[in-house]
Amino acid sequence: MTTSRIALLTLSALLAGCALGPDYTQPEQTIASQWFSPKTQAVSEEAIQTEWWTIFGDPLLDQYIQTAAAHNKDVEIAFANLRRARAARTEAAGVLWPQIGSSAQAERAKSSQSLGSSSGSDEIRNFYDAGFDASWELDLFGGNRRSVESAQAREESALADYHAVMLASLSEVARLYYEARGLQKRIAITEENSGLLRKTFELVESRYKAGEASEFDSTRARGEYQLTRARLPNLQADLHATLFSLSVLLGQPPEAVLDEMQKVKPLPAPPDLVPVGLRSDILRRRPDIQRAERDLAAETADIGVALSDLFPRFFLTGDIGSQARVFGDLFSAGSGLWSLGSLVSWSVFQGGALQARVKGQEAESEAALAFYEKTVLEAVADVETALTRYGRELETRKLLSEGVQSRRKSVKLAQELFDAGEQDYLSVLDAERELTASEDDLVISETQSIVNLVALFTALGGGWEVFAPAEERGEIASKP
Repeated sequence: MTTSRIALLTLSALLAGCALGPDYTQPEQTIASQWFSPKTQAVSEEAIQTEWWTIFGDPLLDQYIQTAAAHNKDVEIAFANLRRARAARTEAAGVLWPQIGSSAQAERAKSSQSLGSSSGSDEIRNFYDAGFDASWELDLFGGNRRSVESAQAREESALADYHAVMLASLSEVARLYYEARGLQKRIAITEENSGLLRKTFELVESRYKAGEASEFDSTRARGEYQLTRARLPNLQADLHATLFSLSVLLGQPPEAVLDEMQKVKPLPAPPDLVPVGLRSDILRRRPDIQRAERDLAAETADIGVALSDLFPRFFLTGDIGSQARVFGDLFSAGSGLWSLGSLVSWSVFQGGALQARVKGQEAESEAALAFYEKTVLEAVADVETALTRYGRELETRKLLSEGVQSRRKSVKLAQELFDAGEQDYLSVLDAERELTASEDDLVISETQSIVNLVALFTALGGGWEVFAPAEERGEIASKP
């Protein structure tokens, strides 16, 4: 930066009293209002439901959501970071005000005869001093104001991060909850099929002993029963692992929810209509977009902070107090003293370090802008992906449901043909194995459709508005 340019900026700032650096303006984003993903009858462009978890009508899930909002450890960390950012903003704002200090001193000293004294004899003197001193930076170039502006934006970024962590925690609770319900249903179906296959095996075994069935039929029936039964241990392990993770999300020991989750509940049917709002709505709903935008504002303000270091800093100083040799005189009118002054501080030469700092901060701001734009693009892609996956999973779920009905009919027909002696038992086992696999696939799809719906709500960015950080730690206040 040339000397003439510095002089011009200095004169302009002195005359106008403005702050150096660019004034922040929120970048404009042009986003189509309509979603690109193929429309289905399951979604609408009505405004989203903020408390989206209530759409499933499960009181226990509602309870877990409330518990996670109040006790999740990631939420607590985010809240602590928010408090730290608030303190930093308050600290930054403090430099805009006069800095006042106080001091008091009491001293008793004896003069040295070897060095000589005014009285020519040993002398012990008392000295008392008390007063206040003050200094005030005029901030003509706005460096301190830009610093406060940056701290304010970073506080708002920390608040957006708190919202993002809250949303992620709530959606993870819902996801794990329904994955657990899905595993419970898979375990129940596997146990039911194992019981049916055991009865089948016992029937075939008795027929084999009576000479009415072959040994091949008997071993096949036993194998199908054993293989189906073998799926249970891993399913049960997956269920426990899911419940352990769910408990931790609630801020509780891993085993906390095991007892109350013992009661099996059915997976909810997807709602007939899911309101997703307009595409452009995510700019104000997604916490990650809000956080990136506030980070950009902070980096922009920091340019002004760096620029102000190129110019002199002006201070007004003063002190008032009293000094006396006798403590009782310290408060007399004749002991008073005061002073007023001014101070100018200017880093005239630092080998180009200050100019490099400005350029570096400008680059930081450019990077923050690019990150903000990237965040917006990724947010749109998240919702488009979630819309597509949810719609396609509903189609898969419907087809699998139809397939299970067909295979149940196949098992019934195969059993009738076997009982009539028209087919061997291999056809019955094949039909039962196919039915078992299809029922398991259907439950997986039912679970995934609910999980995909949770992912859609998360991508849309709703839910964090319900829980606002309270001023006192340990409390979560619901918005009215």
